[in-house]
Amino acid sequence: MLAIQSIHSQSWSQGDSPMALSEIIAPDKSVAIWKRLTNPVIQNYFDTTFSSLGMGIRQMFELPSLKEALMRSLPDGEGKNEVVEDIYLLSDVLTCLFDCEGVGLRLVPLTAAMCPKFHTDQIPVRLVNTYLGQGTEFLPVEELLDEPVIGSKSSSKGAYHPHSIQQLDTHDVGLLKGSAWDKHEHMAAIHRSCKVANDEKRVLLTLDPI
Repeated sequence: MLAIQSIHSQSWSQGDSPMALSEIIAPDKSVAIWKRLTNPVIQNYFDTTFSSLGMGIRQMFELPSLKEALMRSLPDGEGKNEVVEDIYLLSDVLTCLFDCEGVGLRLVPLTAAMCPKFHTDQIPVRLVNTYLGQGTEFLPVEELLDEPVIGSKSSSKGAYHPHSIQQLDTHDVGLLKGSAWDKHEHMAAIHRSCKVANDEKRVLLTLDPI
């Protein structure tokens, strides 16, 4: 797996502030990434409460009621307040960026890849953030091949070289453009869940503007 090496590429970009996410508006971007340091307090919370998360949370929330709802839904543990504040922060960023009033929130504990094949989402845009475990993998649009060659692999969106795969780090925030984004369906982010080893845990947060 290659680490992300450049600050800007043709179809994706990254930066170390929330403003980096606004790059998703550009017609030539499929992925925008806010690079963040891992938060040990949040990681420890999800590691210690993993078995108590059950099926996780899948619900739509308006921003004013989000914190209270999360405090009721999440299991108690050291770091819970930090988790609630961070989810609220990401939801606030998303609603401000897309001028909406709420989010479709999914917070799920995973012991296997949820979507192991490269695909695009049939939505306008989605925020992804991995709190525990490895991050989401994606393919730069410009790396897709017109047809398979020796050493390449095929997906439903085209052929690609395995060395072209990029991956978000733990706690990175990514905005992934979907196929319903305006007229730029060809710029939908091609992505998949990372593999999860038998002894690993993964906690994934996704937010959709609503």
